Formats: sequence, structure tokens, C-alpha cells
Amino acid sequence: MWARAALLLLALGFGWAILDLAGAAYERGDVYPPWSSLRADAAGTKLLHDSLRKLAGWRVERHFGPDTKIPAAPGAVLFLRQEPRELKSLTKTVERLAAGGARVVVGVPEQRLRLRKGQKTETEAVEWLGLRFEPHSAGSYEGERFAETTRWEFVGKDPAWKVAGTQAERALGQGSVVLFPGEELQNEALREGPDGKRLLRLLGPGRRVMFVESALGVSEKGGIVSLMRRAGWGPAVLLLLVATALYLWRSLTPVLPEREDAVTREEPGGGAAAMAQLLRKHVAPRELLATCHSEWKRAAGVLPRWQRQRPLPAATDDPVEAYRRMQECVREKPSL
Repeated sequence: MWARAALLLLALGFGWAILDLAGAAYERGDVYPPWSSLRADAAGTKLLHDSLRKLAGWRVERHFGPDTKIPAAPGAVLFLRQEPRELKSLTKTVERLAAGGARVVVGVPEQRLRLRKGQKTETEAVEWLGLRFEPHSAGSYEGERFAETTRWEFVGKDPAWKVAGTQAERALGQGSVVLFPGEELQNEALREGPDGKRLLRLLGPGRRVMFVESALGVSEKGGIVSLMRRAGWGPAVLLLLVATALYLWRSLTPVLPEREDAVTREEPGGGAAAMAQLLRKHVAPRELLATCHSEWKRAAGVLPRWQRQRPLPAATDDPVEAYRRMQECVREKPSL
């Protein structure tokens, strides 16, 4: 009984530990990519998302589906952590959203790489919607690795672009497009030096903000099950399920199956019947008489005196007759 209780407590403790780890990882959000609004550490933007949700009159959403499902309506649509060479795939989406009055905010962060000795990167200038991205790389050796950082400088080839420092903005359709490095929206930057006025200018006059999580590779909403799958806890959960199934099977199934001819001591004649079953299973019929004779001799020291003084019945080939003689020898006690 104690073994079953210990196994049950072990299974419950294992399940609680899995859920606790999942909850901790869900709160940190470090299984999500950088700049994700589901990530609460220094590299995420969950602080911005949660802060905007607390403002009265603001509508803050997350988008996990394809870009074609993003509604073209007034408000800020955030595409964070976008590489300049990948912006061409967003051209149609950006034009569609801007035509509907949206303010498309595109984060183009610095590119940080750790290169092996002798390895080089080929970073070229990129043009998109009349804006040119000029790469400026610098770095230093850290042991055997070369830490390279590439920042992008915006050059407006189209007069519609207004470039001011590290930000570029232009009107497009009924809306606008804004490009900026993006690091200032991360949790660590907002904690160290929040700039509310710049943030409001960046998001525009609308009171609707949408974080496009699908642009970061997050294609479904966060939850415990999907989080476990992302964190690689599938084998642990499978092991827990197998242990639970084994425990239930062990609880419902006896180790030794019950026999229909089993005899208990509580039944009438239980001891004699049990001995008869034992003899039938382990002693061959032709060896029964010889076995009885040998066991009688071995038990001579514990038999009553009147039984020890009686000789064994004469041997006979008829087992039934021999059994009857032995019964008479045992049962007939001399009178006093």
C-alpha cells in the first residue's frame, strides 16, 4: 500500500514541477524571440504592450496570423526586428495598411554577429520604397571570436522621406511608414530611460496598437501546451503520462492472477483441500505412495508416541488400498 502512495505522490510532484516550470517560463517569456510582446526579459517588448493596455481608451492587440489578415484601419501596426533585405516581402502589406490609414512602424535593429577567426560577412546597401539602408560595421575580438555590430543609416533618395537622426518617416496613402532602430522599445530600454513623448510621436495619433507577432516567427497564441512544445518538454510530459498509466494499471491489476480453484483457510476443510491441491501439482501419481512413506519417516520425531510405535502398512500396488490403510493407522487411537 505504501508503494502505491509513494508512486502517486511522485507522479503528483512531477506534474506540479512541470506546470511550475511552464508557468515560470511563460512569465519570463524567454522561449519567444527577441522583440516579442510575449517576452518579459530585457530583450522583449512585453512592458510596452502591458503599459499601453492600461491606458484608458487604448486598444492593444497581438496578431499571430498571416499578414493578409491584418485589418487596414487607423492605428499603429508594429513590425519589429526586420532585416532590411527582408523588407521587400512586406511591400504589399505595408502599402495596403497605409492605404487604409494605418501607421506602419518598422523596427530595423542593429545586427550583432559573433564570427570565427577569418570569417567575414558581406553586408550590402539595400533600397526599399525610395529609402536606402547604408551598413556601418564595427567590432572587436573577444577571445577567438570577432564580435561584429552593423548599424543601419537611413538615406532618403525619395523626397517623401523625412530622415531625422536614426528615424525615417514618410506619408503613404492615407497613413504613414516609420522606420527606426527599435531597441528603445525593448523592456530594458524602457526601464532605464522611458521617453513618453517620443513614444507617442512614434505610435502616432491613433489609440490602436497591434504587435505583429507572426513577423517574429510566433504563429500561435501563447499557452501552457504550446509553451511546453516550444521549450522541448514533450518527452517529459510523455514520461509523466506513461508513469500515470502504469500506476493506474498497477492499481487495477493484481500482480498474481487469482485462481478459480484457490482454497482459503476460512473455507470448510480448507487446510486438507489446500494440501491435496499441493500434492496434485507437485507429486506425480506413481510417486504418491513413496512420497507419503518418506514424509512419514521424516516426521517421526514430531508424531505422537502411539503413532510412532505403529508400523507402516504393508506396501501394495493399489494406491486406493494403501491410502485406506494409512488412514486407519492414523485415525485409530488405542483406548486407555
